[in-house]
Amino acid sequence: MAALEIENVGKILRDGQAVLRDVTCAARDGELLAVVGPSGCGKSTLLRMVAGLESVTSGVIRIGGQTVNELAPQQRDVAMVFQNHALYPHMTVYENLAFGLLVRGTPRANIDLRVRRTAAQLGLEAMLRRYPRELSGGQRQRTALGRAMLRQPAVFLLDEPLSSLDVPLRAELRRELSTLHRSLGTTMVYVTHDQSEALSLGERIVVLAGGRVQQIDTPVQVYHRPANRFVAGFVGWPPMNFLAAESFDDPTRVPAGEGALEYGVRPECFCARPGGADDLPLTGRIERIESQGSEWHLELTHRLGQVLARLRPEEALRVGEQVRLWVKREDLHAFDRASGLRVEL
Repeated sequence: MAALEIENVGKILRDGQAVLRDVTCAARDGELLAVVGPSGCGKSTLLRMVAGLESVTSGVIRIGGQTVNELAPQQRDVAMVFQNHALYPHMTVYENLAFGLLVRGTPRANIDLRVRRTAAQLGLEAMLRRYPRELSGGQRQRTALGRAMLRQPAVFLLDEPLSSLDVPLRAELRRELSTLHRSLGTTMVYVTHDQSEALSLGERIVVLAGGRVQQIDTPVQVYHRPANRFVAGFVGWPPMNFLAAESFDDPTRVPAGEGALEYGVRPECFCARPGGADDLPLTGRIERIESQGSEWHLELTHRLGQVLARLRPEEALRVGEQVRLWVKREDLHAFDRASGLRVEL
């Protein structure tokens, strides 16, 4: 195991385009660090730079305290799992798992013991004689993970390993990955564009946008205290609503701050009835109701825009009707309109 340190790292392409700018973050020894951001933000490039598959334009990358900028990938003691499983199609699961150990000259008896132990950890014992074409997507991804595990690296690098799987299987493998991380205790960096994966897997989250770090914190802090408007709107689904004070029925009741502010309200913070005297009312016309079983997603149009709300099913609610919703003052987030930075009320 080893800590990973990324200090003031930048990446500039030959045409002068800056992909990453002054990125500083670290994965502590044994930590699962999730890196999340929209497509094109530089998160996969950052992972490839750690792996040694991309050169570093500026800054320093350290693994276990050693600077690895100039080291070849095979010298960095990392194992990478990609979105596509990259399995050898002509080899069985057993042979795919064992291949890396064979080329390193590991004794065959030791190989067999380690392969079977890893297969048991991943629920692949019954699949060892099968070929990749005979496996489900989840079984192929487990095989790719097992091949990385058998290297016993200092750092695991996972580049959107679940994005090609269907939703139920992704949820299942998220649980398995979390359990696997706890059992191995190895440093892991998990790159994803899916904020729900980052929230559920990461012990801490790095939010990237435009090649820059927007926030580094625990999932709870990133969700409940976003550092800026981008993080607030990107993390959480349905996304946060952004409202002017005048959006509410009584703007004078909205807590004021310094300068021009924009207010954020998460959809689940709306209530159909007030819970206290300080609650803020907002009236709108119901444009759409989407049932999610245990809750309804409402799309409202009010005088200054649109609002998304998540509520318990209410038979009295009808499309086309006016409805008044309520928000607790403490559930308001405030952002400076000019900088987008969070403002404490």
